[in-house]
Amino acid sequence: MSVTVSPELNVARITKRFGLRTIFSNITFQLGAGDALAITGSNGSGKSTLVKVLANVAERTEGSVEWRLQGTALPDEGLPQHLGFVAPYLQLYTEFTAWEHVEMVQKLRGLPMEPQKGKELFQQFGLLGREHELLRTFSSGMLQRVKFICALVHSPPFLILDEPATNLDEQGIQAMRQMIADGAPHRITIIATNDADDLTMCSLRLGLE
Repeated sequence: MSVTVSPELNVARITKRFGLRTIFSNITFQLGAGDALAITGSNGSGKSTLVKVLANVAERTEGSVEWRLQGTALPDEGLPQHLGFVAPYLQLYTEFTAWEHVEMVQKLRGLPMEPQKGKELFQQFGLLGREHELLRTFSSGMLQRVKFICALVHSPPFLILDEPATNLDEQGIQAMRQMIADGAPHRITIIATNDADDLTMCSLRLGLE
């Protein structure tokens, strides 16, 4: 990833309501390159809802979310080319092989598949040699690793993770944390978690009640 990408995220007074219930309100923060924000809170506090809103996969009720690169705001339709998103509720198409799935995600982003980058990630996540096997034969932990490969293959300047250690064994957790650390200086990272070890990777915290 280039050090000149200069990512910024400006969040102003975002609020989310479901009917009469307010999930969170008036959340405001600004992040820049190298910032890592932990979103914490008890079950039901809105952590997953907040990261969905930030990733533009759920609508906000009020407020604004602005992603910027090189000082220029990204249009909503351009965000997937620059964002990596991993969450337990994201579904993979298990009729594809792991490699085919990563290729498909890149195609949906409008980006070319970089074979060397793909091979490096499959190796780093301990799946090299399994990349041409069908996802339906993978364990839940292996599927979580594939989600990370899909999220990182385009070297995104923005990375959002919801409970990133879900289903991972110790080897997978170490690979995940190394990947986060490697890109952290030039990336904006947001992690929704209450895991004490995950929190050590974040210099900033936002607590939801």
